[in-house]
Amino acid sequence: MEFLSSIRNLPNHCKSALQNIWRNGVMSISSIFAVTITLLLIAILGIIAINVNKITLSIENSLTIYVKVDREATNKQAKKIGEELNMIEGVKKVTYSSKEQELNKLINSQSSENKKLFATYKKDNPLGDAYQVEVKNAKNIATIAKQIEDIPNVNEVTYGGSSTSDMVNLLEHIRNGGAIFALALTVVVLFMIANTIKMAITSRSTEIAIMRMVGASNWYIRLPFMLEGVFIGLFGSIIPIIVLYYGYSFAYDQFTKVLSSSVMVLEAPFPFIWHMSGILVLLGCGVGLIGSFFSVRKFLKF
Repeated sequence: MEFLSSIRNLPNHCKSALQNIWRNGVMSISSIFAVTITLLLIAILGIIAINVNKITLSIENSLTIYVKVDREATNKQAKKIGEELNMIEGVKKVTYSSKEQELNKLINSQSSENKKLFATYKKDNPLGDAYQVEVKNAKNIATIAKQIEDIPNVNEVTYGGSSTSDMVNLLEHIRNGGAIFALALTVVVLFMIANTIKMAITSRSTEIAIMRMVGASNWYIRLPFMLEGVFIGLFGSIIPIIVLYYGYSFAYDQFTKVLSSSVMVLEAPFPFIWHMSGILVLLGCGVGLIGSFFSVRKFLKF
């Protein structure tokens, strides 16, 4: 009942919360500044962690196994190899390339002078059919390559060997380590926000005591302080969102200009920026709300 009564007076509590932020200018500004710095740090860490994860996954997904079929193999035997490749556990996609297509790829990869030379091989194509195999998990690429080598009429299997496996392990360590580091630092900075808001409310313990003495209910006292925490979190998220909007858009444009690759691709600015902005607002308001709730709570116990 007490809580419902406080909710009905929510507009008045919001007005009171904003007035208290204005009245306690120095502490409010310091709290907002702390929220701004920590949310800005979270935004930067979040951008780095998400894009590192995207790039590492793209690199892993780009790793393929190149399978050369014996030149003497018949069309039926080449087709049989494709069927067996699709049956191997862990294979995501198998792409067939005829010997004519393989020769055309080789010709197109040459300089203009060499193209004429290699074009003469069209009369007697020395190449065989080929398959490009994509795997579901890059960690299994070596195991799958070994299974492919045992298939009859397979001439050569190429995937990069131990260096590729080492790179896959390194990328996995980077992704996992980055995620743990970002999560740990996020917890630390959120604690800093909550602690700053607690300090601001603790400095007003006398105000809370007077309200209790005149008979104000717990929720009547608590709600304006909780709303203060929400507003401090909201105001503190404005600058990080502006920096995120313009900073990430600029960084994305510069990155794509310098390094245009199908593998090294960042998250597109939109809707990524809107999602990150929503997270920053929720973090700021949520921590402000929770920090205020527990800070006021200890002054209401007697």
